[in-house]
Amino acid sequence: MRPFREDYLDDIDALLIEEDRDALLALREVDEWLQLAVESARIGTFDFDPRTGQLEWSDRCKEICGFPNDEEISYASFLEGICGDDRERVGRAVVAALDPDGDGSLDVEYQIVLRDGASRWVIAKGRAIFDGAGPSRVPVRFIGTILDNTERHRNEGRAMLLADATASIASSLDDEVILVGIAQTACQWFSNGVLVDIVADDDGQIERRIAFERAPQRSVLMTLARNLFPEPIRRGACDPATMAIRDQRTIRLDRLTEDGPEAIRPSCQYELLRELGAHSMIAVPLVARGRALGAITFLRYDGTASFDAGDQTTAEELADRTATAIDNAQLYNAAVAANEAKSHFLASMSHELRTPLTAIIGYEELLADGITGPITEPQRQQLGRIKASASDLLALIDEILTFARVEAGSERTQIEAVNAGAALEEAAALVAPLVGDRGLTLLVRVEDERTAVRTDRQKLRQILVNLLSNATKFTEQGAIVLAAARDGREARFSVTDTGIGIAPEHVTHIFEPFWQVEQRATRRIPGTGLGLTVSRRLAHLLGGDLTVESTPGAGSTFSLRLPLDA
Repeated sequence: MRPFREDYLDDIDALLIEEDRDALLALREVDEWLQLAVESARIGTFDFDPRTGQLEWSDRCKEICGFPNDEEISYASFLEGICGDDRERVGRAVVAALDPDGDGSLDVEYQIVLRDGASRWVIAKGRAIFDGAGPSRVPVRFIGTILDNTERHRNEGRAMLLADATASIASSLDDEVILVGIAQTACQWFSNGVLVDIVADDDGQIERRIAFERAPQRSVLMTLARNLFPEPIRRGACDPATMAIRDQRTIRLDRLTEDGPEAIRPSCQYELLRELGAHSMIAVPLVARGRALGAITFLRYDGTASFDAGDQTTAEELADRTATAIDNAQLYNAAVAANEAKSHFLASMSHELRTPLTAIIGYEELLADGITGPITEPQRQQLGRIKASASDLLALIDEILTFARVEAGSERTQIEAVNAGAALEEAAALVAPLVGDRGLTLLVRVEDERTAVRTDRQKLRQILVNLLSNATKFTEQGAIVLAAARDGREARFSVTDTGIGIAPEHVTHIFEPFWQVEQRATRRIPGTGLGLTVSRRLAHLLGGDLTVESTPGAGSTFSLRLPLDA
């Protein structure tokens, strides 16, 4: 057996020391890489001792939560910085992580309020370390990280807010519906209360249209807010909404406090806002096409974060979309009003013109019949021209009157059983003289003489006469075919001509009011440009539709489809 040598122990000790040094260096290198990764990711770290209550935060963690680097942080001060409802939720999550029966993990997102009133969203992840086992298992350490998630959360919230707002705006052209929808959406995602003020007239009077809040607890106060109008637009006005409208700029008050700027703190508005519990506000002008339409004011109540610059950007984007929607609604309403005025004017003027024209035709007939004395043949021919011209003008006036009634929604129907063949014969008899004067052939074809449709006889005849007259105007030679056939649960009436046809680019316009292919004052074909418009609208009134197929140079076919049972 070889003798034991003491220098062996020295060699072993040397080897162990060298291995410990290498392990320590490797551990230090890993620690440095980890520290670099944490700093690069802008992550804060915390270390909490549940036994003593001692809490240690890294400088980045304090920076995220708005604490000075030299301030000692306690668990209580940590909880105090968390927003309203989130505070209890985060407290429960920490308790669950420290529960010996749990897995020791923490993963929670919450909102914090900084001392300057700004807010942030953070994500806290942690792991509790336990000692012992079974009933004696207790948490001895709780470590983790805190990440500032404000920008991502704000972008996601802003995207959802604007998406919901756009959907609300697109759902209506009623400005009241638009404003209520915007207020509800803003209170869901962005603010606690919303006030909307609209410039009511040219002398600067402002009308408060909306006063809305997320929760109904302050309904009496919100009613007061709805009835408390801002000041008129004038120099020196100090109401935030009025200032926003007058200067077309955003007014943001991060903190609405007693020592706030006196220039934007009128007593009536300020006292009511404070009674509501508002502590921060943004008043944004609603501007469209360079014109201030009003202002929208967003409110946040005590216990929530103040508005900051990022919130202002969101509020301004929301206001821009709202202003565009209101402007579009106002333009639409103005167009509807103008259209109604036009229809009223057409109806009134047409009625006034129809009365003397009827008298002219009546007097012509008296003269032609020799009631007032004998007339010569040349005089009879001239009277005939007078009657023809007056009758043409009367037909145009009747067309305008029908258009005005349909536009106003006052046209009524009298539904009865109408034989399709009889309807064709009636229409053909009315236009036969005109067709004959043009040297054209008029053919009437009925697939089944028994085909009947429940509809308005007079309006069906008017549509068919309009189509036949139109075909006659645009056909130089050949034939016009008036046909009827049964097609399933519909009756199909058609007028086919061999005229000039319609260019493809004009097909979509021919049913528009007053539109004609020849728009010049010297056009060769007479008419108001209302015949096809009136015909299609009457078709819709009867529950059907009027369509066209046309080939330039070959002719056109207009098809009227009506339900057999109206």
